[in-house]
Amino acid sequence: MGVNETRTRWVLGRTGATLALSALLGCAPGTADAADLSAAAAGYVVQGRVVNSAGQPVEGAKVVVKDRRYYNSDIVLHSDRNGVYRSRLPREPSSWVVSASVTRQFHGKQYTFDLEPSSTASFRASAGGVRNFTWRVTGRRPGADGRYYGGLVATNLWFENLPENVDQDNVRLTMTPVGPLIDGSKGKVVSGREPVYTDSGWAVVDVPLGRYRISATYRSATSGQVYPLQIKLTGSAAFAPQVTADFEQSGTNQRIRLEVRFA
Repeated sequence: MGVNETRTRWVLGRTGATLALSALLGCAPGTADAADLSAAAAGYVVQGRVVNSAGQPVEGAKVVVKDRRYYNSDIVLHSDRNGVYRSRLPREPSSWVVSASVTRQFHGKQYTFDLEPSSTASFRASAGGVRNFTWRVTGRRPGADGRYYGGLVATNLWFENLPENVDQDNVRLTMTPVGPLIDGSKGKVVSGREPVYTDSGWAVVDVPLGRYRISATYRSATSGQVYPLQIKLTGSAAFAPQVTADFEQSGTNQRIRLEVRFA
């Protein structure tokens, strides 16, 4: 079995002392499989597998293994064609945490997604650790920050040509996928979902990343009448009955920003 070597630099924050270490990968890309990860964690080894929501391996995911004691001590690995990563850890009394992300090109744009970990807990180097990851295009992220793996589609309702007193949260979008989603899966129509208030204004949240053809309506809270709205991308010139839109990367999230108005 071939061995790949990656080098990382360890800096002791308190004293400024520097120790150069080598982290040895336990297998060359393409040589490991899921069965290798069925055993218990091995001492001074970190390992795991990255898959998508259908359980298929994800190649090229970036896995960051961080020593909690040291500054700038990351070991950076990438999953192989079977989704597997593995590395030896230095024989020191340290504890480690692991995170992962995947970057993909889609319709000429680059997107980066945080991956869902099998555990967010740290582990002792002497015990070793197995941390598997899943690339999810929807669902709530771990923790209490209220964020989702899916993207956000925000709408701003123009207050002109109003047929009555209106509320932004009565705008409803119909989003029809144009082709597969970014992970290759088949998308579904997202329609009629109630928006929530976010830091981008009123928005539909947790939308799987893809290219969408989007239209908008307004449902009167008093009469129940449904009004078709004109729509455009924020920053574009002309309104139309529908628009085809791609997400934009915004920090660690993805967003589409829309303007809507009554005809």
